[in-house]
Amino acid sequence: MTSITAFGYETYYLGLWTIRRFLRVPSNFISIIFFPLIQLLVFSQLYKDIVQLPGFGGQTNYLAYMVPGQVVFTAFMAVAWSAYGLLIEYRTGYLDKLWASPISRWSVLAGEMAPLFLQAAIMAGILLIVSLLLGAAIVTGVGGFLLILALAGVFGIAFAGTSFIPALLTKSEQATTTFSLLLFPLMFMSTAFVLTARLEWTTMKRWFRLCPPSQMGVDEWEHGQHYDGQSSAISLVLSYFLREMGCKWLA
Repeated sequence: MTSITAFGYETYYLGLWTIRRFLRVPSNFISIIFFPLIQLLVFSQLYKDIVQLPGFGGQTNYLAYMVPGQVVFTAFMAVAWSAYGLLIEYRTGYLDKLWASPISRWSVLAGEMAPLFLQAAIMAGILLIVSLLLGAAIVTGVGGFLLILALAGVFGIAFAGTSFIPALLTKSEQATTTFSLLLFPLMFMSTAFVLTARLEWTTMKRWFRLCPPSQMGVDEWEHGQHYDGQSSAISLVLSYFLREMGCKWLA
């Protein structure tokens, strides 16, 4: 068996363990999807007439404007506390058993992160289906739907760094959950709900341009353009720090 085949084999079975651990607690699913669905159902109706104001570039459906931001937010929620389970296994000694077994230590991290792609994609799929039932439309059809799920999964893996980095650095469940909670307001400090042109506070405009879940998601959704370097840079930075911290922790 080659090293690549062994790595894939180990990652597969460790990933199955991670999925079973997630499904063992039904509240995990509810806590992830509940808030994005509430925002989608409530805000899409509460602010549906805001598109009539100048600055929305001819947009006539606020739901269509809002859904892309909610997809990104759902991907974040799906992985925001993903490292908590890894820390629990570290405390209980399960990771010590893995380290003592003849497997790659990279497989341990890969087995934790690979299921996050599916987790984020599935949650985003549920949100998309609800948005379609509410009247939104995906002009690119089934292919576009699947591509959105794939992008949500990629965003989920990138966002997982916000949970794994503090976990690998501090080995503290409290620090990990607190750091993820501090990132929660980013959704409301972006253009996911309103365009920058509608903001009167110049300082907030500057921040919104820097905030990752920004207008780019809406542009890609509506015009089918390729993502610019912003999302790629975020993913690369998070992946780099995760790799470095993982090497130090698993060494």
